[in-house]
Amino acid sequence: MARKAKKAVDELSRPERRGPSGPSPLLVIAGLPEATALPAAATINNDRNSKWRAVAVAFARNDGAVYADDAAIVELGRLACGLAASGARDARGVPMPSRIAVAYVHELGLERLWNVFGHAVWPIPLHHPDWGYAKGLHWRHSIEAVNLVIGSAIRAAAAGPAESVRLRLEAHRSDDVLLLPGRNFNLDAERRLVERFRAFMSDALDVAGVEAGIHKERFAFERLKPFYLRVGGAGKRFAVDSRDIIFAKSNNGQHGAQHAVPANAQVTGGLVQRTLESRYRFGTPLVPDGFQHDVQREGGALFNAEPFDCVIKGTVPISGDHANVYPSDVVT
Repeated sequence: MARKAKKAVDELSRPERRGPSGPSPLLVIAGLPEATALPAAATINNDRNSKWRAVAVAFARNDGAVYADDAAIVELGRLACGLAASGARDARGVPMPSRIAVAYVHELGLERLWNVFGHAVWPIPLHHPDWGYAKGLHWRHSIEAVNLVIGSAIRAAAAGPAESVRLRLEAHRSDDVLLLPGRNFNLDAERRLVERFRAFMSDALDVAGVEAGIHKERFAFERLKPFYLRVGGAGKRFAVDSRDIIFAKSNNGQHGAQHAVPANAQVTGGLVQRTLESRYRFGTPLVPDGFQHDVQREGGALFNAEPFDCVIKGTVPISGDHANVYPSDVVT
């Protein structure tokens, strides 16, 4: 008898997907070996009382080289992109998944995760403080220990700093530093905001440290007249970088970002990163999809081959009254 083809996730009915109705967050599990990776994800996906879904792939069994295989990280990112398909929403219009968190084993090389997931996801380091290397093995080889640690990770993703940042990002403030395009916002001549984003992802900086010293200012209609005539409104607050360039958040446009991985595309870390970063920031969906910052100078002063960093085209010289810079740092 021929085997039935396995259904894609978005083809499953609610009973098949399991979990109660409502927003469905996604847990991406990184750093587990073959013996525990898929069983840990299955434990979550088979829990009828959980809203969470999970994806995982097998990482190296060698505890000293957990993140040595870039292909495993890219595959994990591909799975996350598949569940974060462009335009997917539940019956109430909530983006699917409603959040993305990466629960990762805290070992050397973990920064390679952020080369693929960027700052699109909420990071949760996994620790087991009471584990005594039973039988000489790291706790990640024990499914009992793994399920215990991941249960704690899910609770952490729904409370404390994670919940505070989620609520903040959902407010969509025009001057929110956490929504800025990190590769193009200059902290000074040498440093970009993305460096702070990366430090946050690696648990080396908190939110206060990310936004420390960044100047925000309210702009009356006459100061940004071309912008307000184009998009409406007046008197909004925006962040200003070290070049005195204004990052005016705009919901007009939404045409320059990479929202989904094409079916026939060669999946790379860069493609996954810009796809996820175009739709999520620190685990929270960006609404509307693909909003951009109209990056400009005050009073309609023009750019004259001002360099911007596009994740697709590299350094782009911009002339004219503004540049469209998307959350993924696509520049048009």
